[in-house]
Amino acid sequence: MRVILLSVLVAGIAHAQDVKVEEVKVQPAVREDSGQAWSAIGARTLAPGENLLEASAGYPSISGSYLRGVSPGLNVGGRLAFVYGVEGMFREAAPGFKLQGLLKLRLLDSGKVSLALTVEPGLLYYGSFLQGARVGLTLPVGLRLGIAASSALSVAVLVELPMWVEFGIFGGFNLPILTGGGVEYFITSQLAVFVRARIGPTLRTMRPTEVTFDGSVGIAYRF
Repeated sequence: MRVILLSVLVAGIAHAQDVKVEEVKVQPAVREDSGQAWSAIGARTLAPGENLLEASAGYPSISGSYLRGVSPGLNVGGRLAFVYGVEGMFREAAPGFKLQGLLKLRLLDSGKVSLALTVEPGLLYYGSFLQGARVGLTLPVGLRLGIAASSALSVAVLVELPMWVEFGIFGGFNLPILTGGGVEYFITSQLAVFVRARIGPTLRTMRPTEVTFDGSVGIAYRF
């Protein structure tokens, strides 16, 4: 009888230990949420082999963009935009288009905070009633600071120098200094919507300084 009772006691202790082990195994790991692995307006880049399509509308343009991850932390692509305000300056309205190459280089990613450099060289054309065809080159350079607020929401702080040169009699070098930000909401891990805006002065060699604004809403799809 004692042997039977001892066997039952040992079996009960072993069973209790098994239950504790199982309880420990099913407990979820606690970790800080660092947001999504990519961003359309922030600093995070696509993984190598991934692609991103982006469409946006606002002032001064309507545009479509394509990006591809070519190596860890580096994305390249292109953008085509229909523009109706000359480089975001309120006092100059003329229809035109811009064709740009895109380069995005991630400099830092600490989990919650990330930083990237962007370079977007290209061609611009405007058809002005008073000045005729206006052709030039554009070389925007910028920094993007991304902050992951949650798994579905990220915030971007933007500093940009969208420099451009216009050829011809009325041309010259122009240096916009724009600051602003944006918010990005991830509907799924592949689809996001965003709003962004930047404002600041444009220093011009041939004309007075102008106020420049660039703002848009858009959607981005990663595949």
